[in-house]
Order: sequence, then C-alpha cells, then structure tokens
Amino acid sequence: MKDNAEIEYRKAFRRIVEGKAMRVDKMAPPNLANIAREAGKDPSALKKSRYPIFISEVESFNNNVSSAGERIDRSLSAQLKAARSENRKLRESYEQLTIERDESHSRVLNLQLALVEMSFMVDGLEKPSNIAILDLHARQKLIRSIGKDKF
Repeated sequence: MKDNAEIEYRKAFRRIVEGKAMRVDKMAPPNLANIAREAGKDPSALKKSRYPIFISEVESFNNNVSSAGERIDRSLSAQLKAARSENRKLRESYEQLTIERDESHSRVLNLQLALVEMSFMVDGLEKPSNIAILDLHARQKLIRSIGKDKF
C-alpha cells in the first residue's frame, strides 16, 4: 500500500494539473517543488529514491506536455474559448452527418422505388401460375361432386 505522503503528493499533482491548486499559483507548472509545496511538504522531501514511480510519472507528464508544445492555459476565458471552438466543430460535424444521412436515405428510397417498379414489370411479364388454376379447378370439381351426392 502506498504511504500517506505519496497519496498526498498524487493529490497535489492532480490539483496542480487541473488548475485547482490551493497553496501554489493556479498556473504553476507541475514540477516536483510545486507538487511538494502544494502537498504542504518541504520540497527537499520529494526525492527520486523515495518515490521513483511517482517521480517518473510526473516527468513523463511534463515531457508529454512540453513535447506537444503546449502549456495548458487554465484561465476561464481560455476554457470558454476552447469550449466554444469545440462546440462549433461538433455543430459542423453534426450538420455534415445530417446531410450525409439525408443523401443516404434518399438513395435508399430511390432503390426501393426501382425495386417496386421492377417487381411490377416482372409480374406483368410472368404468366399466371398453373398451380393456382389447378387449385381453382380442383375446388370447383370437388364442390360439384359433393353437390351431386347430396341431392
């Protein structure tokens, strides 16, 4: 089980990344010193020899953020701007998908109409079934034979 200090460091790291830090600046980078300060500990207490897995996770996170060339801007106006941009993209995607759906539906209806027209054409080309005629003939013959025996 993790010791309490590591749990506190992890919570502090999460708060800094989410921009909800309580003891350091909300825009502070998530380096080891800021994580220790946010956890309420002395920065020298967070050593690689004590918490190697946690420190490697922090370093990996920092490398990924810096390699992407972006620093997460946590200001409210930047978050709103990003949300509006995302909504705009989603709206455009929705409109495009609606157009594609309508075109596909139109194609399906046209194919169904063509199938119905072809089935009417085939029905017109085929002769009436001999089975139906024989069935009708057999019924009439049966009725005549039953009727003669009764009278």
